Amino acid sequence: MHVVVAYDIHSNKIRRNMYRLLAELGLHTQLSVFECDLDERQQQGLLRQAGRLLEEGDSLLLYPLCSRCARGARVLGQGLRVVNVDWQII
Repeated sequence: MHVVVAYDIHSNKIRRNMYRLLAELGLHTQLSVFECDLDERQQQGLLRQAGRLLEEGDSLLLYPLCSRCARGARVLGQGLRVVNVDWQII
């Protein structure tokens, strides 16, 4: 499933660690946003790992998108457009 992951983290160190974690899972499309192809088990694993990193006041948001919704995404400006084939990010 296509998942948009956004985070707001105050500490530079924790933000770097979150970036590294998410970079292994998907594509960095905006400053604090990644797009990933994650099944339910992978989403739960991400939430567990991220929960160990976050401090009070930090946040991580996961927005799972159905295939119809993900295909309807629009990009203006310099944003990356994710191309999906059989829901694999390429």
